[in-house]
Amino acid sequence: MTLKTYIKVRTQFEGFHYYPNAGQIDPRIKFLEHEHRHMFKVEVKISVTHDDRELEFFLVKWKLNEFITEAKMNHKSCEMIGKDILAHLISEYGGTREYEVEVSEDGESDGIVHYIPE
Repeated sequence: MTLKTYIKVRTQFEGFHYYPNAGQIDPRIKFLEHEHRHMFKVEVKISVTHDDRELEFFLVKWKLNEFITEAKMNHKSCEMIGKDILAHLISEYGGTREYEVEVSEDGESDGIVHYIPE
């Protein structure tokens, strides 16, 4: 049996983006070509080596919020935001852990980035 342990933190932030040339994919989504607002909801899952708070929830969430506030997240897709957050997590907590970053538009549709170290 293989047992893995993770922590998960959640946060959200207001952001704006647009999808250039969306109408060329399908005319029904042409409206996405214009800048629009979302509440981006972020969920981060990080593997830990033991179950006695190796990574403290509050500290991880506060660092994540600081990064989001300082980073320029506007005009990016959920997947792009997820990759930026993933790079930040790896720089903070190392590349030997497993990570999953989920970024949603208003809690409805998610972009997911999953990192598994080699």
